[in-house]
Amino acid sequence: MPGLPYGHTAVAADRLVEEAGAVYHGGVLKSTADDAATVDVYDGVDTNGELIDSYQCAKSNRDVHVFERGIVIRTGIYVDLGSNVSAFTLHYEVPRVRE
Repeated sequence: MPGLPYGHTAVAADRLVEEAGAVYHGGVLKSTADDAATVDVYDGVDTNGELIDSYQCAKSNRDVHVFERGIVIRTGIYVDLGSNVSAFTLHYEVPRVRE
């Protein structure tokens, strides 16, 4: 996903990444060499939010999702990492407020 016009952040633990108004553009999941990995992304402040994306890949592989136009977030972007996640990078943008 190099060269994309929006930001990214590494996610190393379950957490709320952004607040309402952000635009979710996808991510990249890399699993460990031990076993398969999963990641779920919610529009919410925890796993009770609306599931908007789900990643899964076999050991030593990756899963890449790209939403060019993005998904506008109503509550927040919450990431729930499963086991065997070597790395997960989230791609999103926070629209600028016009004054």
